[in-house]
Amino acid sequence: MAKISARAKKNIWIVAMIVCLIVFVVSAYMLYGYFAEASKAEDAYRALLKEAPPVSDGETDDYSDMMPFYNSLHERNDDFVGWLRLYGTDISYPVMQTPENEEYYLQRNFDKGYSRYGALFASARSDVKKPSPLVIIYGHDMKNGSMFGNLEDYTDPEYYGDHRYIRFDGLDKRRSYEIMLVTRTVVNTGASSEFRYYEYSDFADEADFDEFIEQAQKEAYFDTGVTASFGDRLLLLSTCEDNSQNGRLLILAKEVPNSRAPKYPALSPSL
Repeated sequence: MAKISARAKKNIWIVAMIVCLIVFVVSAYMLYGYFAEASKAEDAYRALLKEAPPVSDGETDDYSDMMPFYNSLHERNDDFVGWLRLYGTDISYPVMQTPENEEYYLQRNFDKGYSRYGALFASARSDVKKPSPLVIIYGHDMKNGSMFGNLEDYTDPEYYGDHRYIRFDGLDKRRSYEIMLVTRTVVNTGASSEFRYYEYSDFADEADFDEFIEQAQKEAYFDTGVTASFGDRLLLLSTCEDNSQNGRLLILAKEVPNSRAPKYPALSPSL
């Protein structure tokens, strides 16, 4: 077997170093682009928050018409149906809904332009205004922590204890929720036992409601001590969960009186 000459070895080393350098430069460029786009997307949503801040404590809970805070946003895009905020976190975003094409905002921003970050959007089955017994809101699990990227923090019982309330303002009413389950599931399995939470918005009867809760509890991370009964209104947040293929992380909350929830500042994006 012929030996490789010292010159040939040196040339191979040089080529390998050049390839590594090219890979590093391309990776760094892509990473920079990712975070630059993330920063731009977050700035755009924070601008929306300043333009039309969600109703704060001290304001009326119910409005006969649209909350004045939301007029300009709804005029700008009538797919806008409410604002979601999780107490003590940076999750504070408008929620969109397009019943004729549920995933329209999967890769579109508030102004319908392309964005890998998309927007939070409500299930086509959910009646956000009424609301229906179960309202589902979807969002991307972004690695920079934006959108629903930080929902995984709720798998820590201590974190949950400090951040267990949610505010979801509809266009004419503000509502508060207390998280009762932090759980996970896998979708698109084809199994008859799959938890098809995405098919719900109403419950046929108490047995149907109990079955939904039982399925949600199967993979719960811990017992929160919070329970719900048939007739309670529920809010479900859904995002991807990376530990399994087609995994989903779910946060299920029940509506509680606004007086139960912590006070929210009017303008701060960090709530």
